[in-house]
Amino acid sequence: METHWATVDGVHLELPSDCTVTQLREELHKPADAVLVAVTGDLVSVVHDDDQPLSDLIAGCADTYYFWRAAEPTRNEILAAPELEHAVETAADNAAGERDTETTFQRPGIDN
Repeated sequence: METHWATVDGVHLELPSDCTVTQLREELHKPADAVLVAVTGDLVSVVHDDDQPLSDLIAGCADTYYFWRAAEPTRNEILAAPELEHAVETAADNAAGERDTETTFQRPGIDN
């Protein structure tokens, strides 16, 4: 099984490539309502499908992950980005009636 190293909430860990948000949340004892936010270069991804392997998502390429909850104080500019809250609020069904697996937007502070 392939693995990669990533930082999750400030801790450097070796993650299996087929790890899901649910598995990661359980292993790290994170609250059930915490949303996984992945940072991949100049992109930020908010994962909406907790049972999808990260390797199937853009989020699977991330080197930094955060578990985010709206009620908590922001810890950095990524977690303070208005796009993040918007992505969580609008994670509803898309036009085809299917739920998107992730929402991706440009990392705050990156110029085009």
